Amino acid sequence: MSLLQIMKKFQENVILYKKQDYHQLKKHHREEHTLFIDPTFPAIDSVIGTSSIPPNIHWKRPGDLSASPRLFVDIETSRTVRPGELSCNWIVSACAVLAGVPEIRNRVILDYWDQEWDSAKPELYCGLFHFQFWRFGQWVDVVVDDLLPTVDNTLLTLQGGAENEFWAALVEKAYAKLHGSYDALREGHLCDALVDFTGGVSEVVDIQAEEFAIMEDKRIDFFNLLLNEIANHSLMCFTVMAPTDNEIGSRTPLGLFRGHAYHVTDVRRVRLAETNLRTMFKGREKASMIRLRDPRDERRRPATADSGARSGSDVEFAFSAASVSRMLSQNSDWAKVKECERERLGLVFRDKSEFWMPLEDVVSQFTELTICRLLSRNLFICPGRKWREAVYLGEWQSGMLGTSADRSGGAGETMLRNPQYVCDFQDEEEIVVQLMQFHDQERMEIEPVNFLNYLIGFFIIKVEENRAIRLHRQWPHCPTIINLDHKRRREVVYRGSLTEGRYVVIPTTFKPGEHAGYLLRIFSHRNIHLRELKEDFPKCPLSCVTGEFQWVTVIKIIRAESLTRINPSYWQSSKLNPYCVIVCESKKGKTPPAKNDFDPVWNNSFVFYRKNVDKPLKLKVYNHNTILPDELLGQCELPALVTHSPTPLSAILVAPVKQKQNDDETQLPSSGTLHLSVLTEDNLMAV
Repeated sequence: MSLLQIMKKFQENVILYKKQDYHQLKKHHREEHTLFIDPTFPAIDSVIGTSSIPPNIHWKRPGDLSASPRLFVDIETSRTVRPGELSCNWIVSACAVLAGVPEIRNRVILDYWDQEWDSAKPELYCGLFHFQFWRFGQWVDVVVDDLLPTVDNTLLTLQGGAENEFWAALVEKAYAKLHGSYDALREGHLCDALVDFTGGVSEVVDIQAEEFAIMEDKRIDFFNLLLNEIANHSLMCFTVMAPTDNEIGSRTPLGLFRGHAYHVTDVRRVRLAETNLRTMFKGREKASMIRLRDPRDERRRPATADSGARSGSDVEFAFSAASVSRMLSQNSDWAKVKECERERLGLVFRDKSEFWMPLEDVVSQFTELTICRLLSRNLFICPGRKWREAVYLGEWQSGMLGTSADRSGGAGETMLRNPQYVCDFQDEEEIVVQLMQFHDQERMEIEPVNFLNYLIGFFIIKVEENRAIRLHRQWPHCPTIINLDHKRRREVVYRGSLTEGRYVVIPTTFKPGEHAGYLLRIFSHRNIHLRELKEDFPKCPLSCVTGEFQWVTVIKIIRAESLTRINPSYWQSSKLNPYCVIVCESKKGKTPPAKNDFDPVWNNSFVFYRKNVDKPLKLKVYNHNTILPDELLGQCELPALVTHSPTPLSAILVAPVKQKQNDDETQLPSSGTLHLSVLTEDNLMAV
């Protein structure tokens, strides 16, 4: 079974990873009164990875580490995690965010109440747990045993906020199993885990590069973005990036942990009224405030050589959650604001790990914002605001040049040899495009993790309104609208708007010839019909008796001028809503109607494949009427001979005449001029 066939199964049902059925295994071990030992992810050093492995590792079950182990000590308040020696920083941050959002936590940790230790019925315990993660279009159910790596009875992996709380360690183990080892998690990013926990679409904003701290207009737009995202229940995390791994966990002068993800729990524009805050914010009536949560419990972090630098136990910091009232920010008066006044303004806290920061401090202190948008399965959004999703699984592969097996063209001159997908938009639309790469499990187990991800990106090209064949060459009438920079990430995302028309989306690796699978997702507020362009030229059906295609013609209807009615009727409107129809053999193309315009501009292109090259193209301009039949304004014929390059033309539109004025030959009246460009090739793969 090919990689693509395997991945397409991800769209059918929840996948049982390694074909392990949690419920069947649980039933078996309860009947046999045995503890589950996972043969597919054994408790041995190799599942940790190839990096430096601590000596004397012992794999122990939670019951060996605590007299009363629990999945959650208190499901309502279990919102913190503690990193272990083997824990990767971004996984710690992701699990910390997961802990604070019950709706998402409960999707990853299914039926948590049924997996909980039951002290009243110890015979039900069988050391078996399962969790679900979203992977490339489908949820995957991962089964694990609860054997965890320890040294001297100290857990080396994640743990919950309490000594006897083990949900975080088990989620981390299941996620490591999905990736092949604990070590395989090291080269990821926070946005990857947030996507895997939610099925959402992530975006990373470089705060320093955007210069929000020094550009007020951009800062205002940035805060409006935060308001919109929090209203849509997106997950957002601010991070102070650590220059080196050794600096992860150290503090900035204001007390922020480098490398930590601070979860955004509220965004508010506060009315200051006549409070003391008005002077602090330079007389403004409103202040932009952001509530953040540091969900890590660093107090019990395992001791290390630089633990003194990490702990900060002898220093009081401005933005420590325990020192909120002593903030020393850019606004020095912030520390003078009394707690009762903050509460009156709505600047309240849900737990001790939260604190408020003015926007000015956020953009000056943090370096990166990660946003995970819950577009496809957002339970919080009303139906009228939901996003519609189009999904396509594909594969970059190289094969014989010019065949359907040749689909890895890279991002250079051979870019059009990649897979191509076409979609239409009837009006200007906001869209989100996500491209994710994946590799077969065999390769993931053999190659080092940092070589797995290719540089990936995509192009979006506006094409002819009726294109149904692969694009082979970009002429001026097919401009590149979006060229997303290639990044060595598991996924890349674009969010923006496209105007009305037909577009071709081309996912690419940076280098030609690279092989990988990918998932392409496009979101819009309207239905999207995404389909792959597979054919290089149109094929005649078996019953075709009219011959093969010989020429391909691209006609661009640019504009018309001086459109007139030759025989206007008194009941017709004085307004003109013109559109142009192109007829080529049995095929037609049509521009959208212009509104109340005697000199309309269309700039619409159409492509036609021609068998009878002696038969000219016919162009007709109509006036669109709401109630009455559309009115023919003028028409012309175009031989459209081979040009090998776009050729500008101006065609006189001949008005329809119902009868001759007399028996003499008369010149038919003109109803305007049509300006266009024509390209005709005798090579069907030249456009």
